[in-house]
Amino acid sequence: MKKSKLLIVVIFTLVICFSSLAANAGELVEGNISLGQDHVKMTWYLVGSGKIADTEVPFAVVRKYYTNVGIKNETVELLMSKFSLDAEKASSLYFTEYVYNYSPDQKLFAVGYIRHYDMVGNLIYGTEFDGLSEASKPTWANVEAKGPSGLALVQVRRIEKIPAPKK
Repeated sequence: MKKSKLLIVVIFTLVICFSSLAANAGELVEGNISLGQDHVKMTWYLVGSGKIADTEVPFAVVRKYYTNVGIKNETVELLMSKFSLDAEKASSLYFTEYVYNYSPDQKLFAVGYIRHYDMVGNLIYGTEFDGLSEASKPTWANVEAKGPSGLALVQVRRIEKIPAPKK
């Protein structure tokens, strides 16, 4: 009887500790920071960050989890039609990972790679945007404050202690 009460107290204490951590550091889920859902109800997480080559120029590694079945099906179809993946492999899609490289003024970002994974974390298909060919040139876009690129940038600045650029 005493052991079960002690176990309940320990569990309750851990729940309170983890709740306060989440409140202080964004929504912490399995070591990743939740960026919430986008306009099509896909769930995003910041899973890594850093500075490019000893500069103050940030990058972010984000994951998009397929919580919208319609969008997942569209992506599976794209993987099969554009990249000739078989249906079984493409259908195992669970999340897509992106690296966002930000411009020095942090107003623009370009995707450095897109990698599609299954539930176990096995790579299904990936595309690198390294600029070595015309097809692999990165495309720069505006950072959207309320989109994954902007939400990730806010967290990266906090984690990496990078100041926001002066306006």
